[in-house]
Amino acid sequence: MSVEPKISALNRYLQSWDVPNLFVMGATAFPQNPGYNPTDTVGALAYWAADAIVNRYLKSPGSLVQI
Repeated sequence: MSVEPKISALNRYLQSWDVPNLFVMGATAFPQNPGYNPTDTVGALAYWAADAIVNRYLKSPGSLVQI
């Protein structure tokens, strides 16, 4: 995840930079293993992304982050 598509595959809402209707949930969004048992972080990121999908993306489909 990053604010720049040049250095990441996903934006801060776990949305693909290249395919705006693709959201990647889970620890696959991490570039490396952040440590033992990242369950809370994965859950928080999934909640953050789901909230953005329901409250922002469905109202106006497209990229949630403007570059």
